[in-house]
Amino acid sequence: MTILYFLLFVFQATYSPYRDRIPLQIVRAEVELSAEERAYLTAVEKGDYAGVKHALREAEVYYNMDVNCLDPLGRSALLIAIENENLEIMELLLDHGIHTGDALLYAIRKEVVGAVELLLSHRRPSGEKQVPSLMMDSQFSEFTPDITPIMLAAHTNNYEIIKLLVQRKVTIPRPHQIRCDCVECVSSSEVDSLRHSRSRLNIYKALASPSLIALSSEDPILTAFRLGWELKELSKVENEFRQEYEELSQQCKRFAKDLLDQARSSRELETILNHRDNDQSEELDPRQCHDLAKLKLAIKYHQKEFVAQPNCQQLLATLWYDGFPGWRRRHWAVKLVTCFIIGLLFPVFSLIYLLAPKSALGNFIKKPFIKFICHTASYLTFLFLLLLASQHIARTNLHMQGPPPTIVEWMILPWVLGFIWAEIKEMWDGGFTEYIHDWWNLMDFAMNSLYLATISLKIVAYVKYNSSRPREEWEMWHPTLIAEALFAIANIFSSLRLISLFTANSHLGPLQISLGRMLLDILKFLFIYCLVLLAFANGLNQLYFYYETKASEELNNCKGIRCERQNNAFSTLFETLQSLFWSIFGLLNLYVTNVKARHEFTEFIGATMFGTYNVISLVVLLNMLIAMMNNSYQLIADHADIEWKFARTKLWMSYFDEGGTLPPPFNIIPSPKSIWYLLMWLHNKLCRRGQLPGEDTHKCGNLREFTHYQVLIRSLVKRYVAAMIRSAKTDEGLTEENFKVGAAAVTVLSSEEWRRLCHIWIPYGERKRKSDGVAVIVFSKDRKRDSGLLSCLSRSSLCEERSRITAEVNRVNVYVGIYVNSLKKLQAIESSRVSKHQHYFPKKPLDCGQQPERAACLDKMYLQIHNRCEEGKI
Repeated sequence: MTILYFLLFVFQATYSPYRDRIPLQIVRAEVELSAEERAYLTAVEKGDYAGVKHALREAEVYYNMDVNCLDPLGRSALLIAIENENLEIMELLLDHGIHTGDALLYAIRKEVVGAVELLLSHRRPSGEKQVPSLMMDSQFSEFTPDITPIMLAAHTNNYEIIKLLVQRKVTIPRPHQIRCDCVECVSSSEVDSLRHSRSRLNIYKALASPSLIALSSEDPILTAFRLGWELKELSKVENEFRQEYEELSQQCKRFAKDLLDQARSSRELETILNHRDNDQSEELDPRQCHDLAKLKLAIKYHQKEFVAQPNCQQLLATLWYDGFPGWRRRHWAVKLVTCFIIGLLFPVFSLIYLLAPKSALGNFIKKPFIKFICHTASYLTFLFLLLLASQHIARTNLHMQGPPPTIVEWMILPWVLGFIWAEIKEMWDGGFTEYIHDWWNLMDFAMNSLYLATISLKIVAYVKYNSSRPREEWEMWHPTLIAEALFAIANIFSSLRLISLFTANSHLGPLQISLGRMLLDILKFLFIYCLVLLAFANGLNQLYFYYETKASEELNNCKGIRCERQNNAFSTLFETLQSLFWSIFGLLNLYVTNVKARHEFTEFIGATMFGTYNVISLVVLLNMLIAMMNNSYQLIADHADIEWKFARTKLWMSYFDEGGTLPPPFNIIPSPKSIWYLLMWLHNKLCRRGQLPGEDTHKCGNLREFTHYQVLIRSLVKRYVAAMIRSAKTDEGLTEENFKVGAAAVTVLSSEEWRRLCHIWIPYGERKRKSDGVAVIVFSKDRKRDSGLLSCLSRSSLCEERSRITAEVNRVNVYVGIYVNSLKKLQAIESSRVSKHQHYFPKKPLDCGQQPERAACLDKMYLQIHNRCEEGKI
C-alpha cells in the first residue's frame, strides 16, 4: 500500500494541472500616487474646476502633493486637460506654474487650437530653469528630439496651428543632400545613422505639408514641383524609406493639382501657366512671354496630375486648335479631308512662310495644329521615299562596287540634313541634359547617325571602287555592304519613329505608352537572361569544344547551326551563345548534343544541360517576362487617362515653341527671318553699350506680371484653404445642416448652470473654428415646444446665440439636449456636469438616418425628451 500511495503521489505531482502555469509579477513597478494626487488628477479628468483649484492651493500651502505628478499612462495634469480640451483648467494650471514639458507638442498633435494659443501666449515663470535637451530623459518623451512644434504642426497639416507658429517667425532646418559629406552629416551618420535618416524624413515630411507650402512659399506651385521631384529622387536612394518618400512626393503633386483646381477663368489659367520664375529667366523675352513656361516645368518635373488636370487640358486644347473653331464637333470625315488637304499643301505653305513669315498666311502656318500636320506630312513623304529606295527602281547594275546615288537617294538627302539640323537646334535650345532625357531623341540620334554613316561609306565606296565585280566575290567588310546594312537598320528606326505620333490619338496613345513601359521590362529581363545564357554557354562550350570538327568533315562542307544538318553548335563560345539564343524559338535540334565518338556519358550530361537551359529560359524566365509586361500594361490601364494626357501634352508642347515652324527639308533653307535674328544677336553681343532701349519697359512689364501673379496665387491659396476647411468639416461629421447617427443626452439646467455651461464650452468654440461633432438643442421646461427657444447649435454657433438664449434662461429653466457623434465626446461632456440632479438618456444611437433634415431630427429629439418627462423620469 505504501508503494501505491507513493506512485499515486508521484503521478499527481507529475500531471498536476498547475505545473504549466507561469507566475507573473510586476518587474518595472511605477511610483504609486498618493491619495491627494489621485484626487487631483481625477478632478482634472472630470473638469472639476473648483476641485482642481482647491488641490492646487493646498499644494502651495501644505506641499502635500506634486502638481507635476503623472498618472499610470504617463500624463500630467496639463496633458489631461489638453486631451479633454478644457481650456479653463489649462489656464488655471499654467497660472500656478506647472511645468509645460511637451505640452505644446501634445496640443499640436491633438490639434487643439485654443490650447496651442494658450501655451504660446503663456510666459514661463522667471525662476523656472530650462533643462538642456541632452540632460533630459528622452525615453519617457513621446517625441523625438528633432521634432519641433512647426514640424509637428506640418505633419498634422493643421492650417490654423501652422499659421500661429509661422507668425512667430519659426524656422525649419534645411535638409542636406543625400550624398552630402559635410562634417555635420558625417558625424551625425556615424553617431546614429537611424536617427540621421529619420531626422531627414521628418524634415521632408514637414516641408511637404500643403498648408505650410501655401503659407510660407511665394510660388507654392513651383515649390511643390521641385519638392515632389526631390522626394522622388530621394526614394530611389533611400530604399529603406522608399514608400514614405514616394507618398510625400505624391502629396506634393496632389497639392499642385488641387491648387490649379481653384482657377476660375481662362485668364487665371493663362497667368499661372505662362508665369516664369527667376531661375528660368531674369527678363522675359517679348517673343516668348506666353510660352506656357509653368506647364513646361510641370512636364520637366513629371507632374502628371497637374498636367492632366481638366482646367489645364481645356486651355491647352483651346490653344492647340486655335484657328479651327468647333474642330472637335466636326465629323471625322471632314477632319480627315481637311488634314489631307493641308498635308498635300505643306510645300506651298513652307515656301510662303520662307518669303513672308509675318503675313496672314505665315501666321496661320505658325499655329501648333498646322505645324503638326505639316511635319507629319513631311515625315510620311520621307517614308515613301525610303520605300521607293528599297525597291531599286532606278538601279540596273547591282554588281557595281561603288555605285553613284540614285535620284531617290538624292531626294532623301535633304530630308536627312533637315532632320539633323532640327536635332541640333533642339539640343541647342533645351540643352544636352534635357535632350538625352527624351527617349525619342535618342532614337532620332541613332537614326541620323546611321544615315550619316551610310552616306559616308557610300562616298568611300564611290571614290575607291569604280569597277563592277560579281557581288559573291566581294569581301565581307566591303563599304557598300556595310552601307546597305546600316541603311536597312536606319529604315527600321525611321518606320518605328512614326509610333510617337500615336500619342495624339486617345485610342492608340495608351497602347503606345504601354509599349514603352514593356520595353523597360524587357531590358530588366535581359539582365537575368544574359546571366543564365552566359552560364550555360560557358558550361556547354567547356564540354564540347574538344569535339570540334572541320567544315570539310561535314555534309556539303558546311559548319555551324545554319547548315542543313546542324553541327558544332557548342564548339566556340560565340557559336554556343547563338545556338542557345535560337533554341528559345525552337530552331535548334537535340542531336547537336551528340558527338561522333559516341561518348554516352558526355552526351547525357550535354543533353541534360541543354534541357535544363530550355526549362529555365522558356518555362521560368519567359513566363516571368510575360507577367512583368502584363503588370506594366495594367498599371498604364489603371491610369490610362492621366498617362495619355501627359504624353499627349509633351507631344503638343513640342509644337508650341516659336522656332521649328518649317518641316524638313525646308528648314535647312536660310530664311530672311533667321538672317534678321542672327544680325540682331550679333549686334547685341558686339555693339551693346549700357542699357538697351526699351529695357526699362521690359523690366516694368516683368514686375507688373509678377505682382499680378502674386495676387492670383494669394487668391488661389485662400480658395484652397477654404475648400480644405469645408472638406474637413464635412468629413468630421456633425454640423447644423447634417447630423450623423450618434449618442443623445438630455439634462435640466437652471439659469446658473446654463451660464456655467457657456463658461466651460464657449472659449473652446471661439478658438476651434471647425465642426467638432457636438450640437446643443434647447427646449423650454414646460414640455411644450417654444419656437423662440428651440435651437440647434454647434459649439461655434453656441457662442453667437449665447446672449439670446441666456436672456430666456434667466426667467425659466430649460431642457438642453446634447447630441454628439461619438460616445467618447458624450462622456467628456458628462464629466463636466455642474450639479447632481442632472439626468441623461441611455447612451445609445439616436436613429436620425444617414442625412436627416434638421427639423425631423429635432422633432425626434424633442419627442424623446417629452416622453421622458411624461414618465416622470426627468
